[in-house]
Amino acid sequence: MKVTGTKGYVQVEDDNGNIARFDGEVCLGSFYAYADSVRWIRHAGKATDQDRLDLIYQATRYGKNCGEKVLFFDDDGKVLFETELGLKTEVYWSKSYLVIVAVAVFTLVFPVVLITVLDLVSLMFSIVSASVSVLLASPFLVWAFQIWRFRVTAEGAIVTVRPTAGRKYTFSADEVTRIIRKTKTDSGWEMIKKVTIYTKTRHVSLNDNMTGIEDMDAYFLRHTDPDKIITKI
Repeated sequence: MKVTGTKGYVQVEDDNGNIARFDGEVCLGSFYAYADSVRWIRHAGKATDQDRLDLIYQATRYGKNCGEKVLFFDDDGKVLFETELGLKTEVYWSKSYLVIVAVAVFTLVFPVVLITVLDLVSLMFSIVSASVSVLLASPFLVWAFQIWRFRVTAEGAIVTVRPTAGRKYTFSADEVTRIIRKTKTDSGWEMIKKVTIYTKTRHVSLNDNMTGIEDMDAYFLRHTDPDKIITKI
């Protein structure tokens, strides 16, 4: 199986040498195509609609197995075989933020440790300084825990949330009662700033500092009734 493409199309070649092109594009290593806009470049015998669907299924499964995003959209904006193949969409904090946390905590704590070790100040001053440093560093430590733990995964129609504190929980996309999207416009493009997903008993918020928020936003736009979605600019 081989999937290639340009800004104008996505091309799929299966293991039997059949080749088809779909209108679409390649963006940041991901492949997005319109499922109905097929043009067969090579096919053994007369191609049928089932051949098209089989090729789309194989290409989508190939992308999932290889860790690449290969998505085919129908006329309603739904992703073909998303539920059948359990395609995964994730949002999480990039571990690179831990570097920022480490620098901040080091900057706050190291001077206090140094002057204490060198015995440059009184014991009382050291205790007060240490207490203040710990107090100032605590928000960064909480953030570090959030970076390490928080993750939202949508697989097929099931969403799993691993919160910063507490146990993991799951809900179906059908259980979503409301979504509030906060966006901004940059050079004519809609940029997502924050997404809050509500069910009857819980809610989870995602922001634009998290990796994968655009993909998760698109996931809920596909799986949620438009009447339940509120977009604020």
